[in-house]
Amino acid sequence: MSLEQWQVSDTLLHGEFGVYPSKGIRYALSLTRTGLHIQRLVPKPEDDQRTVLPLLDMVGCHTLRNRSSTDSFAYFSIYSYPLKKKKVTMGSSRTRQRLVRTFRVDEASEYEKNQAVAEKWATAIKCLVHGLPIGSEPEFVPGLLPRARRLMLLLNPFGGRGNALQQCHAHILPMITEADISYNLIQTERHNHARELVQGINLAEWDGIVVISGDGLLYEVINGLMERPDWEDAIKMPVGIIPCGSGNALAGSINYNAGFEQAMGSELLLNCILLLCRGTVVPMDLVSVTSCSGIRSFSFLSVAWGFISDVDIESEKYRHMGSARFTVGTMVRVASLRTYRGRLSYLPVLDAHRPISRSITLAPNGSLVPFHRAQLHRTISDIGLCEERNVMYKRSSASLDTNELPSFETSPSPSSPTALHSSSFTFDSVTDDPLQHNHVLPNDMEPQTHHQVNGPKDDLLAPMEHPVPKTWVTVEEDFVLVLAIYQSHLGADLLTAPFSFFDDGLIHLFFVKAGISRAALVRLFLAMEKGTHFETQCPYLIHVPVRAFRLEPLTRKGIITVDGERVEYGPIQAQIHNGLSNLITGSHRVRMTNF
Repeated sequence: MSLEQWQVSDTLLHGEFGVYPSKGIRYALSLTRTGLHIQRLVPKPEDDQRTVLPLLDMVGCHTLRNRSSTDSFAYFSIYSYPLKKKKVTMGSSRTRQRLVRTFRVDEASEYEKNQAVAEKWATAIKCLVHGLPIGSEPEFVPGLLPRARRLMLLLNPFGGRGNALQQCHAHILPMITEADISYNLIQTERHNHARELVQGINLAEWDGIVVISGDGLLYEVINGLMERPDWEDAIKMPVGIIPCGSGNALAGSINYNAGFEQAMGSELLLNCILLLCRGTVVPMDLVSVTSCSGIRSFSFLSVAWGFISDVDIESEKYRHMGSARFTVGTMVRVASLRTYRGRLSYLPVLDAHRPISRSITLAPNGSLVPFHRAQLHRTISDIGLCEERNVMYKRSSASLDTNELPSFETSPSPSSPTALHSSSFTFDSVTDDPLQHNHVLPNDMEPQTHHQVNGPKDDLLAPMEHPVPKTWVTVEEDFVLVLAIYQSHLGADLLTAPFSFFDDGLIHLFFVKAGISRAALVRLFLAMEKGTHFETQCPYLIHVPVRAFRLEPLTRKGIITVDGERVEYGPIQAQIHNGLSNLITGSHRVRMTNF
């Protein structure tokens, strides 16, 4: 293919540039809506090979200037994180590795003209990365770009294996800085700390709230927003998650929705940071959950009873193992399999139509509003310090000579004092009779604090003391587990509801009836790792899409969890509220999956 054939009509920008350090090498660059095409010109390679940097792997682009005032050249650096194979003990795996390509603009003898070209390329790349609308003959000027997004980052230092702060400094903060995102990082110190923080923030100061932890911290954030007097506006604040916990179910769902292969550990972490940098927001359903004592909360993930909730809570003692705690907990619980008598009632979905996921772009328009940040303790912030991007970033590729080009000056990162308490919080087993509504916590535990949660009316639910409507279906069984889930993943490696969308308006109700063998249950969960558990045609596994449900345990002892957090044991009911919140997914992808 000739160079002329390569420069198709899809090309938005084309130019010839040098590189840093020079070494006499020159490249032809062509920017399209899907990536940057790079062809080496001098010296010409024998195989005439071209490189493509996919747009999906990029997080940002910065313009730079040489330290020397006599240098008329301008530079622009592109930051991307492509997937590469990595050798491991048992074969190979793929992970994202940082790649920086720095090009030298040297067409003119005046620095200002070269800088204008560099700014044009940087603006074009940023517009494409953030999904901004681009016409057929665009003029790429800096005014096209919105102001830098401002994110509140809430970090649980004890989540998962307790390395969230280390991951934050090693990966998260550098990547979002490359994406021109301003942030304020706060370490949570105790249970419900995040819940309290979001109740008092000025919403106008932020473009999103992102938790750096597991799913439990996001549960606090969502319910804290719902407890505000202005909850109708507050709950629309985009929320996001960077997986540094044990389960990481929502992160697994975001990763899956973006079309990435199922991932865990550092690969999932880097995928989610990459998506966060892109900033796309989609509506997300919330489920209002009401306990027998009338306490109401909002859930984004699941309600569980039986085997799953037992494993979740009883494996807390293995928290130091990270996600492996669930594997150990599963083995322990399979060895001593329990069954639970209960009554499950639900409102089934009668129509086969499901709404297609919609997506909007988190790109604030208009002028920058006056910014008065409230004092937030134990924070690390770069807000107000990341306006200038015209010098070299200190993490640039190893080929850059720091003696000739300055390092990018990031904000100071003072060490935060050690947090006093973990965000994890569990109870001992409840020993009351749930049918008598006389719930007594163990002597060494304080009763749950009652929070006044607002929210839309639960128009599908009857009062707990009344029978369910006649249009509902009721099943009374001995169950191994009951699971109501509204995301695709129950854990980063458990593709439980592959047909689920963030805003499909459905609760996917699963239950496994008593009688299943231990071997069959293990096979079911192994198949769930790939989302093939329905292909096993297990007669004990039932799946029903519903709008609302009520669960009434008829067994004295047990554990019920909401989004992995233990709640009051006893009758519980819930209903879906379609698209009530907004989730930062970083992807416009719509999975076309048959029901």
